[in-house]
Amino acid sequence: MQEEKMIEIAGKKMRLLPGDVTFPAKARIGCQGVKGAYSEQAAKRMFPLSGRMFFKTFGGVIEAVKSGLVDYGVIPIENNSYGSVRAVYQLLKTADVTIIRSERILIRHQLLVKPGTRFEDITSIRSHEQAIGQCAQFLKTVEGKIAVIPVLNTAMAARYVAETDDPGAAAIASPEAAETYGLVSLVNRVSDSDNNYTRFICIAKDPVIYAGSNRISMILTVSHTPGSLYRLLGEFAASEVNVLKLESSPLVGRDFEFCFYLDAEASCADPKIREMLGRIRSACPEFIFLGNYAEV
Repeated sequence: MQEEKMIEIAGKKMRLLPGDVTFPAKARIGCQGVKGAYSEQAAKRMFPLSGRMFFKTFGGVIEAVKSGLVDYGVIPIENNSYGSVRAVYQLLKTADVTIIRSERILIRHQLLVKPGTRFEDITSIRSHEQAIGQCAQFLKTVEGKIAVIPVLNTAMAARYVAETDDPGAAAIASPEAAETYGLVSLVNRVSDSDNNYTRFICIAKDPVIYAGSNRISMILTVSHTPGSLYRLLGEFAASEVNVLKLESSPLVGRDFEFCFYLDAEASCADPKIREMLGRIRSACPEFIFLGNYAEV
């Protein structure tokens, strides 16, 4: 059996696992929401033999991982049409957990109601704010006629519809949520795009990197001077590293200053990549290494 190796990445100690250590199929998994959530679908893909615990918030999932209540947490981080889940990034800035895997899930939003409810009966539609954003074109057609109410999770919206006495309640959620809560779909496609994917990450307390990991995620700030972002991107270009994502987010409490969410295609098993990240960390006022992992 090969031995694992301890490496340092931008000041963070990580365990580089040997190739014969495979990703676990069975573990205690935490998801946000309730049964039927898209996070549960992602967790089933990553951990097909595992049981799942549900938590009300993303923060609850992270705390469960940190406390050891669950082994891993599965939470959404970005959607290809509506962008990053910024609440998750905000939590990851201080969470001290590691991303060890990611999974893309095709999102199939449907308009769900109780059996017998007609479209003209609907007075309110509930869903998560990301789902509401992903269905903006459909919701624009009912603007001013039907109340749109954000809730913590799409499956929670579906469960509400199933349990409420309100005959006009509807939810935007998945076909799996419809099956779970005994609802029917009035509109099978309410997403703005048929190519609607959300990327879910698996987080762990243990800072490990599995063999074959080829995606790096980080949060950073650059100095508020001309050319600072250019010089940062130059480090990736000089190392022939492909930047997969670069997104700015306002820094709360500061005047028009931003942090950046950055993903790159690289492996920290390569010493040259670790050296590059070390230089970037030294040049950045803030640098948070989130993990080196594979997307499956």
